[in-house]
Amino acid sequence: MEQTVIYLEAGAASLPTNAAYLALCQQVRRSVFVKEQGVSEAIDFDGKDSSCAHLLLLFGDEAAGTLRIRKTDDGTKLERIAIMREYRRQGLGELLVRCALALADGPIYIHAQVRSEGFYQHLGFVVEDPTIFYEADIPHKTMIWPHKKGVLPCTITRPS
Repeated sequence: MEQTVIYLEAGAASLPTNAAYLALCQQVRRSVFVKEQGVSEAIDFDGKDSSCAHLLLLFGDEAAGTLRIRKTDDGTKLERIAIMREYRRQGLGELLVRCALALADGPIYIHAQVRSEGFYQHLGFVVEDPTIFYEADIPHKTMIWPHKKGVLPCTITRPS
């Protein structure tokens, strides 16, 4: 099956031509965060999607993963990183994060779920502050990307 990474630039998710792509991103998040992890839809769907950049990983026509890139006062935050259960342990989370690291500007950081800290350390993120805090009742740590801008690991598609 063909793998495709779609990149919706910041603000482009709100375009009618990209509505189906954004809906697939949200479908992945609903499955992973809301259904699997018990995160409230009100928390995950915070009204910021239309102003953020998004990556969507497709296998054929099926959504396999997503990641949101959001500019904040602290830099660029990679968030809502999710891979559908049947596509996990295939390097796809790493693929999405590496794509985001090549596309994002400025200081990059994440609020990593504590159980995923090792995954992000493997990619090169470092813990900025060891203090554990809770988002949606899930323990997190702030991690930063202390390296140069990444290189795209694959071809991405930018819808017009």
